Amino acid sequence: MDHSLLDRQALAGAATFGQASAPPGPVAATQEVTRDYVDHIALVQGGLTELGVPPGLARVVAEDDQRIGLRIYLLDNSGSTSASDGTMVTESAPGSGRWSRRTCTRWEEICALAEDHARWNLRVGTPCEFVLLNSMGRPQGAPMEDGRDCLHVDRSRGGEADQVEALRSLLKNNGPRGVTPITERLEDIRSRIQGNFQALSARRQMVFLVIVTDGLPTSPISGESTVADKTRMVEVLRGLCATLPMQLVIRLCTDDSATIEFYNRIDEELELPLDILDDLSSEAAEVAAHGNDWFAYTPLVHRIREAGTLSKVLDAIDERSLAEAEVQQLAECLVQTTRPMSHLGKRQFLREFSQALRGTPRVYDARTGSMRPAVDLRRLRAALRAGSCDMLRRLCCPCRA
Repeated sequence: MDHSLLDRQALAGAATFGQASAPPGPVAATQEVTRDYVDHIALVQGGLTELGVPPGLARVVAEDDQRIGLRIYLLDNSGSTSASDGTMVTESAPGSGRWSRRTCTRWEEICALAEDHARWNLRVGTPCEFVLLNSMGRPQGAPMEDGRDCLHVDRSRGGEADQVEALRSLLKNNGPRGVTPITERLEDIRSRIQGNFQALSARRQMVFLVIVTDGLPTSPISGESTVADKTRMVEVLRGLCATLPMQLVIRLCTDDSATIEFYNRIDEELELPLDILDDLSSEAAEVAAHGNDWFAYTPLVHRIREAGTLSKVLDAIDERSLAEAEVQQLAECLVQTTRPMSHLGKRQFLREFSQALRGTPRVYDARTGSMRPAVDLRRLRAALRAGSCDMLRRLCCPCRA
């Protein structure tokens, strides 16, 4: 079967989908996707910095948090997620610096991601929700029920340990089964957000949606993905982005070339606020392949991108080489400093940055699989086109500057 042809036909069919300037009329009341209280940005940033997050990255996360009403994770638990080609990178103990990479099932990879992001959102203070693609106890046509078909995670609901355990129990009881009705779940989410459109607008908030999947969309009764299934999913994605305040991430948990090609084509050909990500190690390799090999691609950077971010620089690192101004902006975010540097000229920036880098702990780099400095100074100079011998002498021996 020519999957490329099917994908082109799906995208062509979706091109006729009408883009409304506002969501359709009233819909049935749905669970809220807004929040009334948001911690001050300085409080969020300070809390993350205390956890060891570099101040610049903490600021990016805190700025995103100010805009988020709810972060939703749609978790694919279709039968194909039992395949054993997943990957997990884990630290033996928090802060130990001893990381290991191992193979696992795709479902185990998805579960690990869900637990990691539950903890992360609780620590940031962002409400989030984990929605099952196929819920064991949900009757056909029944509304989604918290604790059975999804789990809402929020600081107001108790401690981290109890909520993560509740999530773990939900996932354990809903292992791989069934087909891949992604579009039907997206329709549920769209109806729910439409019902909260006015409240989101009034609070200037958005919904961040992370689709964690290993497969192509199917109908609820068939395991084969047709052109019609793909077209419908693309239409729904366009409708979500065109009419609602949303940011989308599709996190792929598969090495299947047809699946990867389909989602990458969506990202390339449709102008949507959408990012397509792979697992940690694969994404690290892709970022480096696009000329951004001067910094360590860490589990923290990957988690921020998986969760969805409004940072244009973090969004671009797997698409193109960063411009010089973007390189300085990102580099500043990766070291332990509160001193603004990205506005400086190259020479002064490199001098001050090298000092900040010396005070920054080594990090795990998923591309090399080892602990290393957060930034490679030699490659940073190359990215900034500032590698003259004279500048090297000045950086190595500041007394001559």
